[in-house]
Amino acid sequence: MLPALTATRRRLPARRFALGAASALLTLGALGAEIGGAAAPAAQPSLAQLLAPSTWAMSLPASWLAAPVPRVRTGDVIDVLAVRQGDHAYAVPVAYAARVMAADEHGIVLELDEEGASAIAIARGGGLLLVPLLRSAR
Repeated sequence: MLPALTATRRRLPARRFALGAASALLTLGALGAEIGGAAAPAAQPSLAQLLAPSTWAMSLPASWLAAPVPRVRTGDVIDVLAVRQGDHAYAVPVAYAARVMAADEHGIVLELDEEGASAIAIARGGGLLLVPLLRSAR
């Protein structure tokens, strides 16, 4: 009898069995992590969603400022003065109760109403520098 024509029961090789068991364990682990894992991180709202009605976000770059920004956090309230330096120096308030939306070493992002945003733009157009004043929380 030829060996190719014999019908013998073949055994499952140990290596194939180990690979099958490992893949089954990995599949179960992935399913368990997907089902019972950490909740998906909450989506951060956009800046536009954080603004109050009838307000605008305006970025004040550090180059526009005559003084450094005080240590502020999101939600702090500041007033903004416009100053002219030189022989005929003067200061004029241009924005009141501007809420801080973000701040870093490059500048500050403020939530402003129409009057405050317009006044800051006009002051900068006239060559004035801006001074942010942090309001007390008390």
